[in-house]
Amino acid sequence: MPNTAVTFAVLGPTEVRGPGGRAAALPPSVRALLARLALSCGRVVPVDGLTDALWGDEGDDLPADAANALQIRVSKLRRALAAAGLGADVLITQAPGYRLAVPPDAVDAHVFERLLVRAREETAAGNVTAALGGLDEALRLWRGPALADVGQTTWATAESTRLEELRLGAVEDRFELLLESGGHNEAVADIERLVARQPLRERLHRLLMLALYRGGRQAEALAAYQALRRGLADELGIDPSPELQALAEAILRQQVPSPPSEEPQRQPQSQSQSQAQRVRGDRLPRRLTSVIGRQDDVAAALERLAESRLVTLTGPGGMGKTTLAFEIARRASETPDETQADRVLLVRLAALEPGADVAAAFAAELGVPPQGTATADAVEEHLRDGRTLLVVDNCEHLVDDVAALVERLAAACPRLRVLATSREALAIPGEVQVAVGPLDVTHNDGPAVRLFAERARAVRPSFTLDEETAPVVASICRRLDGMPLAIELAAARVKALSPADIEARLADRFSLLTAGPRTGEARHRTLRATLDWSHDLLSEAERRLLRRLAVFRGGWTPAAAEEVCAFGGVGRGEVLDLLFRLVDRSLVVPEPAAGRFRLLVTVRDYAWARLEEAGEVAECRDRHLAHCVRLAEEHGPRVRNLTVYTRLYDEHDNFRAAVDHAVDSGDVENGFRLACALVMFWNYGVRHEGTRALTALLENGGGSAAARARALQGIGLLHVYYPTPRSVAATEESLVVFEELGDVRNAAISRLVMAWAGQYGGDPGHYRALIERSRRELGDSDDGWWLGMTEYLEALLALRVGDFEDAVVRWRRSLDLARAVGDRIIGSAILAHLGIALRESGRREEALAVLRESVDEVRGRNSLHGLTFALVHTAHTRLDVDEGDDVTALLAEADDVARRARNPRCQAWAAWGRARMARVRGDAGSAVRECRDALALLKEGEFPWARARLWSFLAGCAEEAGLPDEAAQARETAAALTG
Repeated sequence: MPNTAVTFAVLGPTEVRGPGGRAAALPPSVRALLARLALSCGRVVPVDGLTDALWGDEGDDLPADAANALQIRVSKLRRALAAAGLGADVLITQAPGYRLAVPPDAVDAHVFERLLVRAREETAAGNVTAALGGLDEALRLWRGPALADVGQTTWATAESTRLEELRLGAVEDRFELLLESGGHNEAVADIERLVARQPLRERLHRLLMLALYRGGRQAEALAAYQALRRGLADELGIDPSPELQALAEAILRQQVPSPPSEEPQRQPQSQSQSQAQRVRGDRLPRRLTSVIGRQDDVAAALERLAESRLVTLTGPGGMGKTTLAFEIARRASETPDETQADRVLLVRLAALEPGADVAAAFAAELGVPPQGTATADAVEEHLRDGRTLLVVDNCEHLVDDVAALVERLAAACPRLRVLATSREALAIPGEVQVAVGPLDVTHNDGPAVRLFAERARAVRPSFTLDEETAPVVASICRRLDGMPLAIELAAARVKALSPADIEARLADRFSLLTAGPRTGEARHRTLRATLDWSHDLLSEAERRLLRRLAVFRGGWTPAAAEEVCAFGGVGRGEVLDLLFRLVDRSLVVPEPAAGRFRLLVTVRDYAWARLEEAGEVAECRDRHLAHCVRLAEEHGPRVRNLTVYTRLYDEHDNFRAAVDHAVDSGDVENGFRLACALVMFWNYGVRHEGTRALTALLENGGGSAAARARALQGIGLLHVYYPTPRSVAATEESLVVFEELGDVRNAAISRLVMAWAGQYGGDPGHYRALIERSRRELGDSDDGWWLGMTEYLEALLALRVGDFEDAVVRWRRSLDLARAVGDRIIGSAILAHLGIALRESGRREEALAVLRESVDEVRGRNSLHGLTFALVHTAHTRLDVDEGDDVTALLAEADDVARRARNPRCQAWAAWGRARMARVRGDAGSAVRECRDALALLKEGEFPWARARLWSFLAGCAEEAGLPDEAAQARETAAALTG
């Protein structure tokens, strides 16, 4: 957590924090200036010193007028400070330069140096606990490399090097204290990580050798010495220092002095025993990087620990369970009264093989002497006294034995609390599970993006998030499911690749994400290794089901899994139990509210690779296609029911995958069955998706004449609101085929589609005749739904020719018929058109109420076309009544939804709305540009009276903008449309 007393932060990306402690936006151009002033706070920095900090001291990049350029940046910085809530007296002009008028404690670097001096004084006085606390407080101020975003000038390089050296020294001081107080086992992993980064630093190697030796790993301690010796010889041509040579000799002869007692002898006698025991909590492995985006998880787990004696953090591999457990344990050690734990002990199980002696592993980790067959008794005795929080990390591969031992310990040690991490729960009485899920990926500045940025700066200090990189990083995080390990592995690639390159390579994520820490556990060094670990713990039946579930896209129901995956060694009756087991093992994500399940994308890609290895792809895809065909044909005819529509919408991704398989495999008959059954579903929602599917199937060749005619009819239907010559021709061709086949019903529907596409032009009388013939031939089929649609089309024609009063009457009649058959989706579209008719007939207030009702009806139903249409006409009606405060927001939402729906008509109306607002503001130039965009989007796809009005509006705007020729041409076009 940030130190709320700090206002200016340079230990990481440069930040300025407002009165609430929240970081404020800081333009990149002023960060180096602020950092230079902050590190000299309270003192005047000459102009020359500031220009050197900004542009270097060699003059190559110095602006021609450096003084003026500096003044511009000072002004920008003052504005940023004011926006952060800081007073105007913070940045003062004072000859011969500028001064940041704040005390040293307002700058994190100065606070860090003060805390470091104090910690070293406590160390000299023998106060180990106070010294450790001071060092921890100092190191928590760091958020990344010092001066990470201020450039590479001589000043910045020298100052960042100085600060980083102080930081490394503080980390080394902390390790010295841990080793002095017996914390060698806890320190080893973190020292190894630092040694990998600083392979020639002798003090770190000395600490590593001592930690390994005191942990009973003499051979590894000597190997660490030899690695340093070779490195120094190869790189510098020198030998290790005499001190290090002497330590190596002492390790070889096993003559290294033992560390002092775990409770420091020089500790003041007034310190209570519980305070001394709490030092152990501070000896948990200290991360060298920050924990991001887990504050709520930490708080929730601490709350559970206060209520329950056994809490298990569960979740897929790579979610950061271990990191979270250590953070929770560290917080628990700082608040013993709340968590009822005076000491924190750690047992790590990741290195054990399945079937290993769990009790012996507990004893070894806890420092309990071997007791033969009574090892579990010894562990129990060790934990019986005192209030202890026992962290048991990585239980999944030993879950049964760990569960048995933990249950025994909990029963025998009434003041023991256990915090476990596992990919599946221990499933013992009293256990409370806390699911560790992905980081939030919904925002471009959310925790997942911040994690990526911090880890990226560790390998490329100049990396920054800006308008170009932030959206790309956010996309990477979304595609990686917000999985912390995957995000960290991706961020490590920033050293050699741009974020855009990384995103482009995510299709082969398992080859890309292989840059884990050299000293990390093997299963966390690559993304594939993390999933291999989970996969290898599954039974053969569980593996079969997992790989077959990869055929689904966007999730599945239990019934779908039974229908698709029950073959070749997995019986239909076994699927549900196996599915629940995969949920327990954190490989399948349940969605209880929807009754569905899904795989994270990363897990699905891994399972798909396994499916390919097993040679089951073709059979799974065939079974998946058959399932989707059955589902579409069962529910497609009832899509007007909102429950059915939602059910089909949930399967949208599966339908797309099934159509693609039908095209790829040449199974056009099943492809046509599926696509034709979904035409009305697509018409209510994602029309472009239906067009894509039907076009691909038709181009593939094959299929019966009836199936191809239905596909052609579907293409026409999906284009009725913005018809094209191809869609009109497709409808006409379908009509010819249906008449040849004697299919009266489908021929009547094709005639209605032709009339529907005629709403923008053509002979109204001809279209009314088509409608009337279809009304007779369809009668009251589909519970009278088609009667309602004929009224709908008559109303459209009335709207087209400008007979708005007749349109109002017909829209109301159509609405009654739609509601009578329960079609609330088309009902919302009718309401929107009724609103237009009311507005154009002069009843604007009534129109506004109807349009608002339409928005309320359609919102949340995944009907993008209906929503954008209702929104954009609500906005225009508001403009007709008055320019309300909500119009800008309405137009922005309508435009966004229209773009996602690929609806050019509503995009055009949104541009027209913006043009109207620009003209009111007196910005005729912007109004003209928006009108041009609107006309380009509309083409011929709108009622003639509306297009004429838009051309007339453009004429007026062009006249005001000083464009008489364009104004004249626009008036001519408008006149031609109304003539």
